[in-house]
Amino acid sequence: MSSILSAAHILPTLRATELQETQHALRSPGSVVLLVGEPGSGRHVLARQAIAGLLGSPEFEAEPTVLTLNATDTVSSLPLSLLRSALPPDTLPDVCDAETAYGAVLAAQPRWSEDIIVLVDDADSADEATLQVVAALGGHDRYRILITARDLRQLPAAVGHLLRARDVTVVEVSPLSPEQSATLARHILDGAHLEAETASRLHRTSGGSPLFLVELIRSLTRSHSLSKYGDLVCWTADDAAPPSLPEFLLRELSRARPATRSALLTVALAEPVSLAALTQLGDIASPDALDTLFNLHIIREDAAPDGTPLVRTSNQLIGETARQAVTAGQRLQLLARIAETLPAGLEHEPAETLLRGIIVLLEVGAQPSPSALRRGLELARATNNHRLVVRIARALAAGTYGSEADRLRITAIMLTAVRHSGSEALLAEPDLLITPDPRDRVPVAATGVSAAILPTPDDDAETALARIELGLARADILLYRDDDVPAARAVLAALQERSAHPSDPGHAAVISGAIIRLGYAGDFRAVSALTALPGAPQRVPELIPVAGVRILIEGQQGRLRSTRSLARRSLPVALRQAARYPSAGGEIFGALFMTEILNGQVRSAARLHRALLRAVEHPTAAYRDGTGYIAFATGTLAAAEGRWVAAAAEFAAAVDALSRADGAGFLPLALAGRALTLAATGMHERADAALARLESTLPRASRILEGSIRLNVLSAGQWLGTPSFRQEASDLVDWARERELALIELRALQVWSTSIQGAHNDHVSRAHELSATIGSEFAELLAAAVAERRPGGPTRDSPVVRELARRGVHSPFSWRAPLTPREREIAAFAVLGYPTKHIAGALAISTRTVEAHLAKLYAKLGVNDREGLAVHLDLRAALWAPDSVDRGAVMGIPETALPPSERHDDKT
Repeated sequence: MSSILSAAHILPTLRATELQETQHALRSPGSVVLLVGEPGSGRHVLARQAIAGLLGSPEFEAEPTVLTLNATDTVSSLPLSLLRSALPPDTLPDVCDAETAYGAVLAAQPRWSEDIIVLVDDADSADEATLQVVAALGGHDRYRILITARDLRQLPAAVGHLLRARDVTVVEVSPLSPEQSATLARHILDGAHLEAETASRLHRTSGGSPLFLVELIRSLTRSHSLSKYGDLVCWTADDAAPPSLPEFLLRELSRARPATRSALLTVALAEPVSLAALTQLGDIASPDALDTLFNLHIIREDAAPDGTPLVRTSNQLIGETARQAVTAGQRLQLLARIAETLPAGLEHEPAETLLRGIIVLLEVGAQPSPSALRRGLELARATNNHRLVVRIARALAAGTYGSEADRLRITAIMLTAVRHSGSEALLAEPDLLITPDPRDRVPVAATGVSAAILPTPDDDAETALARIELGLARADILLYRDDDVPAARAVLAALQERSAHPSDPGHAAVISGAIIRLGYAGDFRAVSALTALPGAPQRVPELIPVAGVRILIEGQQGRLRSTRSLARRSLPVALRQAARYPSAGGEIFGALFMTEILNGQVRSAARLHRALLRAVEHPTAAYRDGTGYIAFATGTLAAAEGRWVAAAAEFAAAVDALSRADGAGFLPLALAGRALTLAATGMHERADAALARLESTLPRASRILEGSIRLNVLSAGQWLGTPSFRQEASDLVDWARERELALIELRALQVWSTSIQGAHNDHVSRAHELSATIGSEFAELLAAAVAERRPGGPTRDSPVVRELARRGVHSPFSWRAPLTPREREIAAFAVLGYPTKHIAGALAISTRTVEAHLAKLYAKLGVNDREGLAVHLDLRAALWAPDSVDRGAVMGIPETALPPSERHDDKT
């Protein structure tokens, strides 16, 4: 029966419609096409067929260059590994990031034809840096991008951003129809005719998966379950196949001959592996076994850019299944043999070979050479591959070579990488604070802090500084992983005690480090005390690392002029010396942006936001793996401008990104913003859910902006009509006064004054006192708003209220008639006096759409024009009184004088 099974190399065209759609899209310069389908659905074959059909097209003057990037889980942790595998060896420098790689690809264009097709196969397993470069190439006329992925809902970050930013053609590769399954089966069986029930049974069993169908027929052929009667093939035996393709592949692998199984596992663990290396592994990957796998198309041969033959599994799912089937003992045995094929001078090999070699050696418990590990650490740090940094640093720190200062500094690097990764798996490891120093096990009795991080009189300057670096890194873990502020404060206090004198090595580093960490922990008084100590940073450039913290604290105190001066002095130098201060520029910029928003400077915040977008406008920057910070800033500005729908979407993106990786703890900021914008758009249940999640989320570094978070939560309570709103406002006033955050206290007083009881005389006096302390026009507006709400004062919207809205302080609208989120936005703009053209521009919609929404608003509210809408809002009392109170009586207006939509007996 084996003659029934052919070894056909070319599969027939099964999906003519999808193939035509893919080719049509790829004919356009700068096109991006995404093929989405389940593993084994034939995405790879469809992509290859589409490209093959274009290569001979008369539309191209010269045959396009095809860059094929075959992703696999074995190299997904290596930065730019896919790009290096497709480009000539001299194209990319060893140490480079996505931006440098993008420039190198563009510089290599003259070597290629005018048109370039980039195929990224199985993008789900591609390294993020390569995907950033591919996404940046999207939209260039010379490049046509073809990507295959498994699930449209779980795309890698860079591909997801590309999908939102570009006009992408998405082609869904659905399961085969019964007719298509029969066509494929006949092709595999050399054109034999299938009995009708056999064809139907093959389709039902395979579920329309081409890979499943191919492997199923091969399995049935080997077991002689297919019989041939003349020209008719029948499934005669009662073979029950597993319900899923992965289970089927695992079963088939378990039935394979030991030699065939060993060869497949070897290729799967090392792929892509050079053919030359395989020849050295004859005991675990014999030539006969490899030939069998080639003939069955389970593995295939590729070529590296330099022509070196490479071997890989023919389908990612086959490779995944093989790796899943490897037992721990088999894995170690096979990797140990693979390790024997590594070159002797590993540290001199290209970056990908070096990093893969280090990973293999560490897997089998072997220790790479110190020089290889150090170069690998440099490569991993340069590309922000935090997981790989942790792995290599752990191996270096555990070694006996190098000085004590080296081992301490490498341990600090490891802890910092763990924090920046935001990985729950890495952060959850309990032994992160252990170093090879034996003194680490013996805490200092007085403090309970490990002795390894405390400088001693016997330490030279280098070792003392290394201990301080490790101590600060440990404090970071305590703050940003454990949210253990007392323990972190104890570490910082012990470091200060050992480096108390300005002449001590590292004294300035300890003071600066403590200012930063205590600031993010919310201990502002301690920060103030530290800034007054001798050796505290006062001038640039020493001031640069602490500038962001100081701006955030002083901004909440209302010291806008001081924060702007500090930013002007420190930000330009931080940007020019980014190598020395890699994160300071972003911290200063973000701190100034938040300060401008908090101080009612919406226009200047908008200018900063535009500058932020220009700063990251480099093609690769837009696709950085989600920190969520840009989305958070965009949402914050949109909320200040009253663009609630856009703000809610941006905060949703920020929450999603920070939920996946939050190395510092800024998720509460995004959750508070999301709760406010959802409440403002009338999505009360979702707003409640965001508030509930915020309540259960550790604050960590977001403590530095706890005042802003609580203001957003308080404002969300306004929109939601929370019964405890007034008490929460009172609590925030007391909280801010205790911490001497004048602006937070004043803004909390303004929110408190909007309750039904209004503001007491002591509130008004305190507001004017705070306004005089702050000394800004915005503070005067806030104080004036509080004064307007004294008992007996006006309850209607006033010029002060509307001016505050223009500065980002919005009073909530509570409607008895149901409005959509967009109608709420437009009504808010209209009542503030904005013309139709401005509203359309702010919301990125047409003027006709604005007018259509206004017409619907008038009908819902029972008014005739904008003047009627303003009267309706002026007469509303929901801001001051709950629905259970006679709102007309509160304002001294008879109930009958209110518009129908405002009367208690109105059922709408």
